[in-house]
Amino acid sequence: MRSERSDLPRHPIRVVSRRTGLTPAVLRAWEKRYGVVVPGRSEGGQRLYSDDDVRRLSLLRKSVEEGRAISQVAGLSMQELEGLVKEDEAERLGGSGKEALYSSTAGEILALAERAVSELDPHRLERLLMRSAMSLPVITVLDEVVVPLLSSIGVSWREGRVGPGHEHLATVQIRRFLEWLLGTIGRTDSGPVMVTATAAGERHELGALLSAVSGAAEGWKVVFLGPDLPAEEIALAALRLEAQVVGLSAVDPGAAEVLRGELRGLRSRLPARVQVFVGGSAEVLKNGSLGVEGVEVLGSLGELRGRLRDLRQ
Repeated sequence: MRSERSDLPRHPIRVVSRRTGLTPAVLRAWEKRYGVVVPGRSEGGQRLYSDDDVRRLSLLRKSVEEGRAISQVAGLSMQELEGLVKEDEAERLGGSGKEALYSSTAGEILALAERAVSELDPHRLERLLMRSAMSLPVITVLDEVVVPLLSSIGVSWREGRVGPGHEHLATVQIRRFLEWLLGTIGRTDSGPVMVTATAAGERHELGALLSAVSGAAEGWKVVFLGPDLPAEEIALAALRLEAQVVGLSAVDPGAAEVLRGELRGLRSRLPARVQVFVGGSAEVLKNGSLGVEGVEVLGSLGELRGRLRDLRQ
């Protein structure tokens, strides 16, 4: 018989994940960092959530999907959250974006995100990216939503179907989303340290952000330094943080000429125990980084995650 009390802890995390649409990783991160709910524990130490917890988490998910930061809504009462969600739903139904945002598969979210970019709708794109993070594993978000979306935009731009405005709009939203995702899942005081950045002359930082999120998903303590940094600054940060891995991204053909020198300078400043990985566009990597001793070229985020798992073991 179902209890009439809604505050009794009785739902394991897998049930809560299914009912709220939040992945277990997001649930744990929100609890640890923001204290959004305080689950009980079974005799064996398993998390148990109440009906009230499930309702609150569902409201928080909907609020975040509308583009709010979890830090902004984590402290709201149940009544305040309900009012906020109702307000958002009314506004959305009255606007132009009437198609459902609550798609559950990566393919559906990707198709809607491509449409949002083509229609220059940053708010809808932001909500869709947030939706992907709430309902899909982090690796699926990266490999089946973000990376294909970036590739699709690039192809559309080269073929003249979208302009620079579309690309800039998407880049801004994706950068914000990846920074939020890194902040959400990357809060760990344990684990080996990985530093990510781009070398001097390389201003495109999305690849380094993707690498950072991938590392955090593998349990690494990741520090993202940003774009366009000289070798000595990257090395100094890696040494001070006692990093085990330095990951760089290189996609700009215009910066390929200086990449080899920057990589050699970085490698010479780091002890042999520090692994240096570089990934990015095939054209840049072929011309700028092959043959630098002590620098490992990786062809995909999947390869990076595999190497990070190997190093942890």
